[in-house]
Order: sequence, then structure tokens, then C-alpha cells
Amino acid sequence: MAIETPVDRILDQAVWVRLALMVVLVGYVAIIWVSHFIPLSVYLVGPMVLTGWLSLLGLFLLARLRRIDTRPSAQPPMRVMLRPWALTAMFGALAAVALFLAIGWDVPSFCHGPVPVNCVKYYQWSIDNGRYYRTISDGPQAEISQQTYIQEVGFDLRSGSVFGVLALCAGFIGAAVLRPVSARAAGSL
Repeated sequence: MAIETPVDRILDQAVWVRLALMVVLVGYVAIIWVSHFIPLSVYLVGPMVLTGWLSLLGLFLLARLRRIDTRPSAQPPMRVMLRPWALTAMFGALAAVALFLAIGWDVPSFCHGPVPVNCVKYYQWSIDNGRYYRTISDGPQAEISQQTYIQEVGFDLRSGSVFGVLALCAGFIGAAVLRPVSARAAGSL
């Protein structure tokens, strides 16, 4: 049995969750953009990969706690799940910009292939006293320029963030399960 809420609300819980996901996506775009120009920490890759997936997990747990039927047979058609259209279009455009900036812009010269994701060759980077270093697994440490560090670490960070952006996209569509039962059935909002 699902919890029913009034249909005449202007913003239901699904829209609030989608707005929160959009704020997280704006954060992704900002970090992706800055990674082209500023040397960021290597340790930012993990959070960029995991944040989107943790949002998706949180959405699933919220639906389970509210005892919402998440079976595919209980969901409306995809066109109803994507409403409101303006918010979906804005989120889609922002996600497309994030994905382009992550894998299509400022690709290092050693990356080849149609989608150059994770082409960094097992480098480990470090910064010590304003100098930048790269180590190849159990090899000697070599000093590199700041621009090389920005390009390589930034691309590693951006390629990892692709997975977080894709999880946010799945969460955006999945947020429709939080819509009131009567609104899902009527296809409103």
C-alpha cells in the first residue's frame, strides 16, 4: 500500500528531489570546468564517482522507507515520468554539457579512441612543495609541469565524474516514484 498525498500541490516530493539532483549536477559541472584550469587533488576522483551513485541509493532507500511500490509494473509510462518537461529539458541540457566537458573537451594527447574515458596509464600523482610529480606503478618518480598535472589529473577526475553524472540522470528519472500515487495515475505534473 502506497502513501497518498494531495495532488494539488505545486511542488511534490519528486520535484524537490529533482531540484536537489540538479544542484548536485551544477556542482559536478563547476568542478569539471575548474579541473581544466586549476590543479585539483587526486583524492577528488572518488567522491566524483560515488556522489551520483549515493544519490541513487538514497532515492531507493527513501522509496523503500515510504513503502512505495517500485516495481516496473507499478510505474507510469516514461512520458509521464519525465514531467515537468521544462525541468527535464534543463536537467538534460546540463547533463549534456557536463558529459561534453568531461569526455570531449581538452583530451590529453595520449588518449585515443571514440570515447576516451579512463585512458590514464596507471599514474599516481603527487604535489610536494609546489612541484608536481608522476609515478608509474613501482617506477621512478618523475617531475612534471603544472600544466601536465592539470591536464592528466583533471582528465582522470573528469572521466570518473562521467559515472556520477550518469547515475544522477538515472536518479532524475527514478525520482518519479516519489510522486503521489494519484498524480502518477493521472499523469499530472
